[in-house]
Amino acid sequence: MPPKRPLKRRGEDDDRRQSKKVGKNKREITYETYDEALDGGVEMEEKGERYRDGDKAQRFYERAVELYEKALGFSQTYDAAYNQARALYTLSTSFLLPPSCLIPLRRSIELYRLATTLTNSPLLRMDVAFNLAQSCSSLADIIEDLDVENTQLGEIRKLREEARDVLQEVMDGQEEFLRATSEEDDVDETEEVVDDSETIPVSEEEMEVDSSDKDEEGEGSFETHLPTRSTYIDTVLSLIDIHLSLWTSTPEPKTPSEEEQMTVRQILDRAAPFSPPGRQAELDLCEVKVLLAMDSIVWDIYKNQAHPNMGLEKSLEGAVAALTAILASLDITPPEEATVRPEILTILADTHTEIACRMLVLNRQLPPGPSPLAQQAWYNLSQATTHLTTALELPTNPMTPRAFKPSVLLSLSKASLRRARLAGIHETAKRNVGQLLDNSTTYAARAAEGLGVKFVRIDGSAPFAGSGMSLSIGGGTGGEELPWQGGWENELLIRNIVLRQIRNCLYASKAELIPPEDRGKYSGGLDKIVKKLKVLKGERTLGEDDVKRFLAEVEDDEGLVDDNEKIWWNDVFV
Repeated sequence: MPPKRPLKRRGEDDDRRQSKKVGKNKREITYETYDEALDGGVEMEEKGERYRDGDKAQRFYERAVELYEKALGFSQTYDAAYNQARALYTLSTSFLLPPSCLIPLRRSIELYRLATTLTNSPLLRMDVAFNLAQSCSSLADIIEDLDVENTQLGEIRKLREEARDVLQEVMDGQEEFLRATSEEDDVDETEEVVDDSETIPVSEEEMEVDSSDKDEEGEGSFETHLPTRSTYIDTVLSLIDIHLSLWTSTPEPKTPSEEEQMTVRQILDRAAPFSPPGRQAELDLCEVKVLLAMDSIVWDIYKNQAHPNMGLEKSLEGAVAALTAILASLDITPPEEATVRPEILTILADTHTEIACRMLVLNRQLPPGPSPLAQQAWYNLSQATTHLTTALELPTNPMTPRAFKPSVLLSLSKASLRRARLAGIHETAKRNVGQLLDNSTTYAARAAEGLGVKFVRIDGSAPFAGSGMSLSIGGGTGGEELPWQGGWENELLIRNIVLRQIRNCLYASKAELIPPEDRGKYSGGLDKIVKKLKVLKGERTLGEDDVKRFLAEVEDDEGLVDDNEKIWWNDVFV
């Protein structure tokens, strides 16, 4: 599977998120009443949002959770439960690491479920349901990453099924609302409901809220957002992603049933009439993702029986053509989301890389030396490098997550090493192997520096100045070697970058790709990285399970790991 690359930072202005409930008490704060505790939680959460990351932000979110819990103790309301669930989710996914993040993330799920029972408003229930699905999906992803022995597949699937079912209800509710209001409002913009006396194109029953959502004067004190065609498409895309996760996370690869395939087809067909022009490319891309998921499953089932000229190696050519056409369509109809173009480019690169990896798996059946399959692999890796470089050079904006460019740089590092390893079967790779190995380590170093990790660069040169990030942040139990912890997804990316650089150094220093006199800096760089890893403690430790997970992903991408490489890894982590 291609690496996860975060593309969107959903802020408080996101149309989906329930605006934070603010109480009415403006006196000196003692937090001894419901309103004071709720207001205090809102204030702490907003301070955490302003800092965004780091130890101060984490402390503000922790305090917000405490105050929301206190408010919930005074009165079990939708607002207190919803706000605490949201703050716990942010704390669990943007700051804490496993295993510490698992308990608060499970608590977030419980509170979202509770919040659903504390309001009669269909709109509020859709808001909370979307976030409940998000929490379930995030917990499933974390458990899956940690479950290197595949002992928790049942819980992972149960969480994803709940997320799927809840999101399906959200989609149904949003679609019903849009159909009911299509004649009165066909403008794709967010409308805010400030109080329940405001006239909106739904019945009074649809907009009824619990009495706990009203102040003493009877005025509504919450605000929410009405479903729009754009937020409906957001739900559809998230729902399809969860369906595909269920397809591809089975104990053994198997094609989804006809019913499962038909369900996904119907979701996309239902969504098509509601798509704004600026979101059409995302729906088209979603169609390609479905085809890529099916193709990946079929390859996993039959790759051990595959042989050259069987045709399996060409099954992705249609996906490349479709992705290229979608990319070209952006010049005709600009997308609403600035993240669409980089996402298409990276998926296109991943597809070319997958084609190259399949060629190399099949090439093992051919005699040693240059071959047409090696030539095709080189071409596709070159294409992947071109698309990734284009994505890297695109301008960023506040919605671009900090981890996006580091993840692209990580993919460039992978592609460079794969091209270097073609030296034995491809003349151009052989002539350029030294530069390719240097590129692979430089890309990995830049990726690490973009996340605040300073010790991955192996040549002793100054850190890459173009990252735009502070490189001297300390935090957690990583001392000065790692930035303050930023949640599991960010931490997993850091670990993969470090392990990727170790693999780069292993091949450069041990695989006889370059002359012995040129291997010294790579072996020295490897020793430096391993030495730095030894000082990491607690939840920041890079351990045996991380190496197992990394090598399992290598095998998924490239086939069985070479016996020599296994020996190298054992020597490093003896």
